[in-house]
Amino acid sequence: MHEAREIARAFLIESEVDYQISQLLSGTEYHSRTIYFVQQAVEKIVKACLSLKNIRTVDHNLSALFAAVYQENFSNMDDLVRGIDSLERHGARVRFPLFQRPDLPIWIPSRSYTDGDAGRAMRTGEAVFGALKAYLDQALAGPDAAPQPGPPPTGRLPSR
Repeated sequence: MHEAREIARAFLIESEVDYQISQLLSGTEYHSRTIYFVQQAVEKIVKACLSLKNIRTVDHNLSALFAAVYQENFSNMDDLVRGIDSLERHGARVRFPLFQRPDLPIWIPSRSYTDGDAGRAMRTGEAVFGALKAYLDQALAGPDAAPQPGPPPTGRLPSR
């Protein structure tokens, strides 16, 4: 079994990649994908925190579990939980058309989310990501910390 800190670092690395992608997409016409990637970044950074406490889950709705486990660690827990929950509510909605109700038009995420929706999600994600990254950076920088890999590559998305 892998060590908790090693798993947390792996989740943190992937969270940082998703967060960078959300930043690249922010301000473009890809509002639903901006929201998707910032939500994924937050989900993975929450899983990194949970991994430090030896909690492994494949669940995607983590706000209540995070609050229960980390209540004593964050003075702004209510704000963090609201932010995590608000991003979790987008769920699969940002990626898949919804067509189950014949009395409603088909929901097409890439045509339905707005710049305002993406901006709100980014501000929420930035606040949650920033707070949890600061916590993880400190928690993972102990004397027995393994050397950290470099940051993920940066750059612009290719033009279409």
